[in-house]
Amino acid sequence: MSLFGAMISGVSGLNAQSQNLGVISDNISNLNTVGYKSTVGRFSTLVTQAATGTKYTPGGVQFHPTALISKQGLLQATSSTTAAAISGDGFFLVRDTATPGEDSEMFFTRAGDFKPDDNGLLKNTAGYYVQGWATDRNGQLLDRNGNVTSSNSSAAGDLQVLDINSILTAAASTTRIEFGANFNSDETALNGTPTTSSTAGIDADTTDLTTLPGVNAGDTFTIAVGTGAAQTVTIAAGETLNSLATKISALTGVTAKVDTTSTNHTLSIASTDPEETLTLAEGTNTPLAGLGIGTLTTTPAFTPGAGNIASGAITANNSLPITVYDSLGTAHKLNLQIVKLGQNKWGYELTGSTEAGQLDSTQHPNGLIASGTITFNGDGSLKTFTDEGGLSRVDQPITGITWTNGAEPSSFTLDAGTIGQTDGITQFAAGTDANGNLIDYTTHYINQDGARAGTMVNYGFTEDGYLQVEFANGVKRPVYKLAIATVESPDSLEHHTGNVYRQTRESGDYLLREPGQNGAGKVVASALESSNVDLAGEFTNMIVTQRAYSANTKTITTTDEMLEELIRLKR
Repeated sequence: MSLFGAMISGVSGLNAQSQNLGVISDNISNLNTVGYKSTVGRFSTLVTQAATGTKYTPGGVQFHPTALISKQGLLQATSSTTAAAISGDGFFLVRDTATPGEDSEMFFTRAGDFKPDDNGLLKNTAGYYVQGWATDRNGQLLDRNGNVTSSNSSAAGDLQVLDINSILTAAASTTRIEFGANFNSDETALNGTPTTSSTAGIDADTTDLTTLPGVNAGDTFTIAVGTGAAQTVTIAAGETLNSLATKISALTGVTAKVDTTSTNHTLSIASTDPEETLTLAEGTNTPLAGLGIGTLTTTPAFTPGAGNIASGAITANNSLPITVYDSLGTAHKLNLQIVKLGQNKWGYELTGSTEAGQLDSTQHPNGLIASGTITFNGDGSLKTFTDEGGLSRVDQPITGITWTNGAEPSSFTLDAGTIGQTDGITQFAAGTDANGNLIDYTTHYINQDGARAGTMVNYGFTEDGYLQVEFANGVKRPVYKLAIATVESPDSLEHHTGNVYRQTRESGDYLLREPGQNGAGKVVASALESSNVDLAGEFTNMIVTQRAYSANTKTITTTDEMLEELIRLKR
């Protein structure tokens, strides 16, 4: 029994070593296969019966091919912009069809030698199409319905074949406008809306106002600014227009000016705060009516959201022009118009044209897009930047900007700089140029991120795993992001033709990851992962295998000779 067992054990050895030689041969033949993972032969004893102290029953050997899938191969640079390698754990997800259905099998590979086919779909040398997420222009992942998603909540059905022809021409609508400019701190602040007397025949210096009908010495009227308390003005005997103006200007928040340029001199009263109302009311008798002013409440000269600059009610101190682009790539000229409201305080309005193809006049009366106030610290740095409702506009986009040329509504953010710093809009006194000329306002820069329509000129993977397309207009847009799959036991994946792997029960379920996140390896653009085969090691294993095979043949021939001797005993 032991002789036959020895022969069978030798046969198992021959079989195991021949399989090991097959493994070595496969490794060597795939020495230059991109992303190939070598296999090593492992052996274990095959016992048919437990040995005792006086008896031994030969069993043999069992061969176990073990894939070194988790072993990193050397990364080598390549000139291809659509080639990619993974540094670390994980696999590219690929399918064997360009039009996968819901039941199409998903494969895993490290072979990132992707190139576009005649339809612009990226596939590797083995013909497998790489999978990834479509992205918006900001690089956010999109699901199958075009909604923003994440790798943690995304399903395999959200993945798509990467198609470089999906965007051959693109325009970049403006999403951000950056301003860098200086406002002249010496600018005269705007006063409130004035109310002006109209009584004829008055000389500002000589006319005694108490001689006018309805005006007597001791008469009073009140002036209130905003919600403040009413302040009383009393007409004195011999009061003139000039002396009354001086008396009114002494009140809190009120200014009065006399106009002597015409035959009929007039008195104008206004609040010093252009955002406040001015309320005039009769006190004793009717002196306001006698002066031709009357009882009234003026409206603020500037109210954020009212479009006072856009309508022409007030004149801006300065205007910063900017060209923006809509979703169709059409250029639109806008203006950031500013007016000084008081110490360290400015009002602004962003306006545009309502001509054909420009702003929708219904949504944007007089071309008003947005307005608000800007305040500064005593050192000239930006203090606040607020919208019509007084809310901070920092990193808050203006939405619903509607055009009449068929473009989608625009949405962009106004960036006036960092709060507390002077890296954007500032407020300092007027400066001078190189020739010593006074410059009231200085524009340092006005940048926006939109562009006209342009055709695709280049494409390739980035280090973040995006497939980025570059257009002739200078726009670079991510259109897809590579998906990386990780499994618990990559060495337990099943080999399949084309240098790809299948999921098995032993490997565990795969998880979708973005490159470089949650344990997934990083994408190395314009690089390929070489085979991890060690040629020197394979040649050494080949020699050892050859010797082991020869040794097993000796076991068989020796056993054969012993059996021959046994047969001779009967002769």
